[in-house]
Amino acid sequence: MPEEKADLRLDLIGKVCPYPTVKTNGTLKIMAAGEVLEVITDYYPARQTIPNIMQELGYPCKLVDGDKSVFRFIIQKI
Repeated sequence: MPEEKADLRLDLIGKVCPYPTVKTNGTLKIMAAGEVLEVITDYYPARQTIPNIMQELGYPCKLVDGDKSVFRFIIQKI
């Protein structure tokens, strides 16, 4: 899965539950298979919720900069 080349980026800094997961899911629904979504957030609980939902959907999801206050997810729609 490409790490830096994203087809779409969501900047969700400052957004709290349920916005990060709802917006991520909504964006993935309009994306084509094979496209990559980068989600940027500072909402700590998203470190669990987004990967869990992506696992349920079967989409590869990678946490980047997980040790920082602002972190990213790289998600590939399959």
